[in-house]
Amino acid sequence: MNVIQELHQFEDGLRPAKPSSAHDWDGEKWLLDAAKVALLEQQETERLCAKVDAAADSARTALAGDPLKAMEYAQAAADAQAFQDAGYPKKDVPLAVSAWVVKGRTAKQAAEQILSKAAELSDQLLTLRTLRLKAKTQIRAHAAKGKMDLARSVGDEALVAIREFISGPAG
Repeated sequence: MNVIQELHQFEDGLRPAKPSSAHDWDGEKWLLDAAKVALLEQQETERLCAKVDAAADSARTALAGDPLKAMEYAQAAADAQAFQDAGYPKKDVPLAVSAWVVKGRTAKQAAEQILSKAAELSDQLLTLRTLRLKAKTQIRAHAAKGKMDLARSVGDEALVAIREFISGPAG
């Protein structure tokens, strides 16, 4: 009995399907090209890292808002820190602090709240940075050893961890 595999039409005739884009036809059979494998794995590694970066970018936006608002908050925190360092002088309250003096809040309380919120955001951003950089380092390490399944798994786990961090109690 003859079993005929699925054959595909190519320019020069029928042959078995190309197993992957890393294979080349040698005239008789498909051969795996190590250089193409390396290139594809490098591209996949960078794609995985880019996905982690994109998730972190989205998470940063969820935490800090748009970049201009984040700059505004950073300036308010710097002004509040200078106000605190100066001993909370009643006659020299920075505008960023006085803008938060509402509903019976004193300038000192406003500065302390601004600094507390800034420290909380800083901690969140540092946690996010750590998740992102650790994942990218692990992805690259696994890929360098040819363990692309592990690299993909690390990438998937990082995406889940970032989503959970943002949606968790701290987010």
